[in-house]
Amino acid sequence: MKKILLAAMLSAISVNAQAGDLYAGGGLSSNSVDGFDGNATGFQVFIGYDLKGVKLGTGRVAVEAGYMDSGDFETCNAFFCVGGSAEGLWGTGVIFLPVANQLDFIGRLGLDIGDDDGVMFGVGLGYAMNQQIQLRGEYVIRNDIDSLQANIAVRF
Repeated sequence: MKKILLAAMLSAISVNAQAGDLYAGGGLSSNSVDGFDGNATGFQVFIGYDLKGVKLGTGRVAVEAGYMDSGDFETCNAFFCVGGSAEGLWGTGVIFLPVANQLDFIGRLGLDIGDDDGVMFGVGLGYAMNQQIQLRGEYVIRNDIDSLQANIAVRF
């Protein structure tokens, strides 16, 4: 079912996409959950679409859909250890506001559909290496999982 939802989200984003409006990316994340020891290293992949018709001053607006895997968490007491991971699909609206030459503030708000269902939001910075490649650092909060992410986005 999750694969069907992801395919539907990706199809919706790619409808009427023009060159330069569509991008994809992914990266690694350090994830934390209350009650578990340490952090888990996970990953995320996403596809995005710039909404050229939506104006936000000098900024831009996009929609993104993706998949996230938190990596394995573990907590132990004197007798045993328990662990687990979370994965899920997500969709967000994203704003990019210029801060300096090649540097954008990134804000996002949307929904996570998976093991950590609910609202998700995040903030971060994006650095444009060139017209096609942006490096991103973001802090994303979901219902149970907080993620510090390092991503790369590539524009088509």
